[in-house]
Amino acid sequence: GSTYVLITYSENNQHPIRLYDVAHKSGHSVTKTTLDPSASQVTTFEATIAAFSSEGRLLAVACSDNAMHMYNIRALTKGPLARFKHGELDAIGSPGYGAVHACWVEGRDQWRVGIISGGNDGCVRVYDPLIASLDKSQGKVLARTEFDITYFAMGDMWAGEKPLILGHCGGGLYVYDHLDGDSLPIC
Repeated sequence: GSTYVLITYSENNQHPIRLYDVAHKSGHSVTKTTLDPSASQVTTFEATIAAFSSEGRLLAVACSDNAMHMYNIRALTKGPLARFKHGELDAIGSPGYGAVHACWVEGRDQWRVGIISGGNDGCVRVYDPLIASLDKSQGKVLARTEFDITYFAMGDMWAGEKPLILGHCGGGLYVYDHLDGDSLPIC
């Protein structure tokens, strides 16, 4: 795409989000807003990763308070469209890392999208931006470990790749290649 996002840190735990149109090479942001503050009591709050949806209109920002913010870049200054939260922090988990990775997935028809994130509740979860953020189906657990998620990768099952590979801070690496209880791929 031609859009670049820059999320920085400034005074008072504020995080400016700036969008740049790299095709025009102006060097100036085309729009700017501030990341919503953390709802939890983490001492340091930061954005850990940001990911654009495949069409480039939606932006997911994973944060150290174990939350995900989803923005429409065409209305960035109006704030997030939705906020999704991982479960409460584990006693095992480090409260400083939160949601450490996020990616977008698409259905085979490319009309349905979802946000996958891994947090320090030890879970990789899927969120659907087309249903209410408070709906009970939000945050469905795709994988659960006994330690904080450090990284995960989603594969294309139809290309013969494993659906999910994840690593956790206890040193474990898991490769998921099975079906769920409904005989559907886990991802």
